[in-house]
Amino acid sequence: MNGTPLGGREKRVKMMKKRVMAALLAALMALCVVVAAPRFAVAEDEEPKTPDVQAQTIDELIAAIGPNVTVALAPGQYDLASAASYGKDTGNPYCRWEPASEQGYELWISGVEGLTLQGAGLEKTTILAEDRYASVLCFDNCRNLMVGELTAGHSPLPGYCSGGVLRLTNDSDVMVAACGLFGCGTEGVWASNCIGLTVIGTRIYECSDSALSADSCYDLRVMACQIDHNGWKGAEGASCLFRAYGGNGFTVTDCRIHDNTANLLFQCTGTRGAAFLSNHVEYNVLSSVFALYDLPATVDGCSFHENSLGSWYAEGYGQPTLAAHDLEGKALSGDSFSSMTHHDTELPEAEGVAGLQPPTDVPAGAEIRVRTADEFLAALGPDRTILVEGEGFSLADAADYGNGIGWYYHWEQCYDGPQLVLSGLMNLTIRSASPEDAITLTAVPRYADVLCFKNCENVRIQDLTLGHSEGSSECAGAVLTFEACNGMSVERCFLYGCGTLGVNAWSGSGLELTECEIYDCSIGGVVLGSIQGVTFENCRIHDVPSPAISLYGCQDVRWNGAPVLGEHYDVTPEGALQPVSLI
Repeated sequence: MNGTPLGGREKRVKMMKKRVMAALLAALMALCVVVAAPRFAVAEDEEPKTPDVQAQTIDELIAAIGPNVTVALAPGQYDLASAASYGKDTGNPYCRWEPASEQGYELWISGVEGLTLQGAGLEKTTILAEDRYASVLCFDNCRNLMVGELTAGHSPLPGYCSGGVLRLTNDSDVMVAACGLFGCGTEGVWASNCIGLTVIGTRIYECSDSALSADSCYDLRVMACQIDHNGWKGAEGASCLFRAYGGNGFTVTDCRIHDNTANLLFQCTGTRGAAFLSNHVEYNVLSSVFALYDLPATVDGCSFHENSLGSWYAEGYGQPTLAAHDLEGKALSGDSFSSMTHHDTELPEAEGVAGLQPPTDVPAGAEIRVRTADEFLAALGPDRTILVEGEGFSLADAADYGNGIGWYYHWEQCYDGPQLVLSGLMNLTIRSASPEDAITLTAVPRYADVLCFKNCENVRIQDLTLGHSEGSSECAGAVLTFEACNGMSVERCFLYGCGTLGVNAWSGSGLELTECEIYDCSIGGVVLGSIQGVTFENCRIHDVPSPAISLYGCQDVRWNGAPVLGEHYDVTPEGALQPVSLI
């Protein structure tokens, strides 16, 4: 994601907040019956915005997508499969078709700032996906994004879906307002590595697995929404209506949640600042209501009426669930929930979210020298080189270790401690300032990856030693992990255990390992899954269990220039691959 001038970003965020408050007031007035579709209201001191582009077909919509554009969608149905470019080049650098199944595709909108998709009304404008495995709309690496006054879902065909409705990856300052998101999609909203996501005045209904799922998101708010009739029809219910993994600041407020069938209502795992406030919960069939792991959540001002409940707290799978607390910090029992009455509550400020701003822009190609973990975290950003000086450092020495967040990083709780996750980075090099010296970066928790990269592009790691600090127990974390990353390069690095793997990478393209040594890992050297384009050049992998390399669903893999067609290999002392059978 490219940097944004701070002044422009603050202005747009202020406008978005005004729209949120206007929509919230309209939605609350209709909450007791149904959360209506409040129009994007114009604040008193804001000039009405004239749409930049009018679209009446799906082709016109695709052609119009771009930075700082409002696309006004006329009434009607927009069938994604009817696009002339369906499954081919869109001709627009900001959107593309990605395969979702053997027959279908999903539309991805990428790298756009300041885009608004505004329909003519919830019941007037509908965007449909026909393929059951495709998400309806996917956004990645977008900023200042608004989607409002439209309905989105899968076209009504027999069977169940495995694709969601809205998929958001590595986006920031996103608002979904006055929309209808319906199944048979698995999820109404699925968000990963997002900062500043507000879903307001929106109805999420007839989804099979959940209303909203969030993975490592910050300042995510579901406000004045209606959540109804979710869960498989005639079979088992949804797994969980609201679900968060990691992150900071996940709140569900002023919503009406009714007539759903689900195993869980609200689940959070290692999520700070989670809150469930001022909601009406009625006529649902729930196996359990709350499942809180690692960290508690705040529950207050809610009414629970005419629900069929198995238990208030889930039993937990291998670990105990924690009790929720009210706004005064008192632990809540089942009797507390039963006697709780609906009333307005003030949103608690999410820890570490308030005041979060992108780092100060630096000139493209700048070199930043660092000696400590704090300096390293502060230097993270796109289009730069970070030069590590001195002997290296432990990530556990960071001042915000385990608690803080930055624009491009956060801490994710593992079983025995925090793991550093780097996300949204582009065109970044991390290397030793003096390759002839041993500069080492370490992680302390045995279950944490040393460095975990998610949704990054064109990142190079050079001339460094990385591993877990020495300890008496075995590790369960890898040294380097890449998830949904493209164009990653590791050059002349030493990756050592007790990490389970030297490199663990899934779902991406363009991974290069050059003159690296991987050793003393407890499970293997390298495990790759669904990676397109992998090159190994002059790498040594030794003192690891067999197989040293495992490849699952990867394409175009080469070892010292020769194609690799199998799945499991060991590496001989001479540096040749030796096939391994696991049967």
